[in-house]
Amino acid sequence: MWKCVAVFAILCLVHVHSELYFDRVIQGSPTIISKYPVLAQLLLDAWGTQEYVQHCAGIILTSRHVLSAAHCFQYNSNTRRNYTQPKYWKIRVGSSYRTRGGAMHNLKTIIPHNEFDKYYYTNDIAIVVVSKQFTFNNNVKQSTIIKQGVEIKPDSLCQLVGWGVLEPDGPQPEQLQDTTLRTIDHKICKYRYSTIGAVIQDSMMCAGLLDMAGPDGCFGDSGGPLIYKGLVVGLVSFGYSCGHRYFPGVYTKISHYTSWVVNTVNNNK
Repeated sequence: MWKCVAVFAILCLVHVHSELYFDRVIQGSPTIISKYPVLAQLLLDAWGTQEYVQHCAGIILTSRHVLSAAHCFQYNSNTRRNYTQPKYWKIRVGSSYRTRGGAMHNLKTIIPHNEFDKYYYTNDIAIVVVSKQFTFNNNVKQSTIIKQGVEIKPDSLCQLVGWGVLEPDGPQPEQLQDTTLRTIDHKICKYRYSTIGAVIQDSMMCAGLLDMAGPDGCFGDSGGPLIYKGLVVGLVSFGYSCGHRYFPGVYTKISHYTSWVVNTVNNNK
């Protein structure tokens, strides 16, 4: 099954010639937020009961903006709620822990890419504007994203960080986790996913350890960063299962969208 990093695994089934789960850190190790102060938690009140639970992640762009995945913010036919509405979300920054610590923020605006495709996960990118500025400190810092059009070579070492489940169908950890993986040749990733009817676009990148189980992202990691030499280069988007030996994780390639990010931030203060 595909990993579903978005709202709930049971609510994120889509069909692309087969059932696909989208979203996870598999084979991660405990870490602390001061090592990744650009990371933000996105907490969802799925049923409108004021019970906010971490479901996605993002990166801090400015004192008011967070970058994440568009698939986190969609209308859900099961709950009959539109999760593009800020009232269903809060953001936590500055904590190593999934359920406590740090500072909580309300959301002002959510701007998913207007060409996001919920079936093929193209243009899986969004910007969130918070109501009150973040206070920057050792645990809360502005990220640096990769420049427009820059490509990361295959087999480059990257870090993945988040609060996603440690194994498929397992619980999410309380403490932040990180792991190291490698970027995958685009042609290889594209071919492998074509065997199950999925399309790997030029706006996507893949990472993992080919033909080895894990490491990978999973449920709860959606929208979180793939980091290369301190630069945020990708956002957790989708994949087949979690830590699958044949199918690596698929990430939104930020260098395809850097200009969109800059323009969207400038137009949504």
